[in-house]
Amino acid sequence: MKKWMLIPAMAGVVAIGGVALADDSVPSVSKQADKMISLQDAKQIATDRVKGGVVTEIELDKDDGWYHFDVDLKDEKYEYDLEVDAFTGEITKFEKEVEKNSKQAGSGKVMTKEEAIALVKKKVVGTVKEIELDTDDGRKEYDIEMKDDHFKYEIEIDAETGEFLKFEKERYRSAKLAQPQNKVKAQTEKVAASTLQVVEPTKEKQAVKQADKKTLLTKEQAISIAKQHASGVVTDFELDDNVYEIEMEDGDIEYDLEIHAYTGAILSFERDDD
Repeated sequence: MKKWMLIPAMAGVVAIGGVALADDSVPSVSKQADKMISLQDAKQIATDRVKGGVVTEIELDKDDGWYHFDVDLKDEKYEYDLEVDAFTGEITKFEKEVEKNSKQAGSGKVMTKEEAIALVKKKVVGTVKEIELDTDDGRKEYDIEMKDDHFKYEIEIDAETGEFLKFEKERYRSAKLAQPQNKVKAQTEKVAASTLQVVEPTKEKQAVKQADKKTLLTKEQAISIAKQHASGVVTDFELDDNVYEIEMEDGDIEYDLEIHAYTGAILSFERDDD
């Protein structure tokens, strides 16, 4: 069902009737887990970067041997997609995109390519690799690709108003793979292995077998954990493959959570503002 079974225990979660999985069930990852930042730390880094933004989804991912947190945020006008290095806390990808239904009235006059580049270079010091004038849903946009020594950029700006519609900043893949696993920022060194375990697919059965020796959380216990991170009423509750799937609603806000049925750890958290 998933590439990885993620068990990042969010701050404040207490495993009721269960304990952390044994290290020998995940030898390749557990040795590094004490060097990783927690899910809550990654969330804090993202919200510090996007002032006023609300996290709608966050998860740990592995890409070519590189562990990072994918964090989605939104505010009243923009949607954001960030990647946070799971060891250093560095933001290696930052994407800011105006919501598709948001359109600002322009003057009708399209800026020149030189004006567009001058505007973008106020935000990015780099080399323009490509610039193209395009039309999307009736709006004229400049699509611009840039790079510097460490990052590549994909930018879209309104060709009339100069508004940034999309801003994506991503570190080169080779730089990501040179991930320092023995040097972690001082503010993240306090994080212990118990705050984050990752169970690879080949180890999943072994992990579940160990968990079966523990006590299954009750429905009430699972809901109690969910309510530490979401508000409102429970609209759907289901136990599937040792995972409690819980849906909650609070007015126009909907939450989807997955909770490990034995350890009580948060496997995934998603918030949707209608």
